[in-house]
Amino acid sequence: MKLETNRLLLVTLDLSLIDAAAQRDVRAIEALGYKTNGEWPGPDFSEALPYFREMLITNNGTRGFDSWIIVAKETQEIVGGIGFLGDPDPDGSIEIGFAINEIYRRKGYCYEASQQLLNWASNQNSVKCITARCERDNISSKHVLEKLGFQIDRQDSELFYWTYAR
Repeated sequence: MKLETNRLLLVTLDLSLIDAAAQRDVRAIEALGYKTNGEWPGPDFSEALPYFREMLITNNGTRGFDSWIIVAKETQEIVGGIGFLGDPDPDGSIEIGFAINEIYRRKGYCYEASQQLLNWASNQNSVKCITARCERDNISSKHVLEKLGFQIDRQDSELFYWTYAR
């Protein structure tokens, strides 16, 4: 699956890209048509690769409720990742997450990609509610979520829990 904004492509991961990312194999990533400066995949995303790999196998491909890469159209550089933590639950709730490579932060990529993916998810019949989490001291993520229209639903000592106001 692929979504497009003015500056970005959002592309769902496939098994080849997951395997290349898991090995941190820059040549294999480039052979798939993308560039990377080595920042992608970050540590949190690397930990989740086995989960996303299993999800693709179980679902016999993507349904869009898994992981996407954020690619700068002009350079084909992977500037970050975005996605959901799985298919909507029985109540129609999904959780979104995102991360932008450090050298690409503060350029509006996260907001642009998130807005496009939220639009896509909002048009899926199975989605009734979109949530997010961020650490209390993550000012950048907090700003992006507020700008997107998320509202803090609750908090604990470590995290803010957000709900998307559609």
